[in-house]
Formats: sequence, C-alpha cells, structure tokens
Amino acid sequence: MNLKFRTYTKNDKQSLIDIFETNCPKYFDINEKNEFIDYLDNYTNENYLVAITENQIIGCGGLYTNDIEHRIAWVMFKKNSLGVRNLMIVADKLYSEIEKRIIAENKNFNIGITTTQLMESLFSNYGFKTYEIIKDGIGKGLDAYQMKKTAYNNS
Repeated sequence: MNLKFRTYTKNDKQSLIDIFETNCPKYFDINEKNEFIDYLDNYTNENYLVAITENQIIGCGGLYTNDIEHRIAWVMFKKNSLGVRNLMIVADKLYSEIEKRIIAENKNFNIGITTTQLMESLFSNYGFKTYEIIKDGIGKGLDAYQMKKTAYNNS
C-alpha cells in the first residue's frame, strides 16, 4: 500500500466530512458533526494530517498543543476503505507520525485523547491509560473515555 500523509488544507474539508459520516453512528455521534466542522474551519494547524492512498483521502487525525498538554484530535478512517489488517497498519503509521511531531515540539507535556469504548484498546496499545469514563459522554451508546499518556522527557 502506497500511503502518505500531508497537512490538511481547506480543499480536503468535504472529503473529511464524508469520512466522518461513514463513521456514524458506530464511532461518532452525528451530533458531533458541527463540532468537527468547526475544528476543521478554525483549529487545524500543520499537525492535522490527511492519510492518502491511491490519490484518495482515506483518513485524518492530528494533534494540537495547549498550555498544559498535547491533545490528539479527530482521528478517523473511511469505513470499509482498508480492511482490518490494513486499518491497523495505517493507524500505527498515523500515530507514529503524530508522536514524532509531539516529540519534535520538545515540550514535556502529557498527551491526552477523548475516545470511545470502541477505540480504547487501540490507544492502550500506544501507552495511553484511561482515567475517566463518562457514560454516553459522546452520544447514546458512545461512552467518553478520557485517556492520558505520560510525557516524553526530551532532555
């Protein structure tokens, strides 16, 4: 699989909205759509990436850093675009790229993510620990899992 990542541009917006919609209602609540669009319109930076294979956008995800932590934001892949095995390979590569960018920022901040019970084990594999679960916190049947990974010491 020829996979590459590049920084999100406004021209990618509709493709990412379409990908979001393919993940509803299993991974995202449709009521999050406006929040996702707001993020795309107002909060993306050079660290929000699109995943491309065969000249098609198949996924996205990235990070932002606030005053106290790094946050992983809006990671998703187009439903049925990869198959389970390839999905895990692509997810690993995207997470590796995000982690590389976090390390390059050289800030000793923890990494946080809000995800669901469906993706908790994936992020556990990357070293994240769940510290809070909010029943139906994302939508009906989608519990919000607040997860954190200990900061890197880059010194």
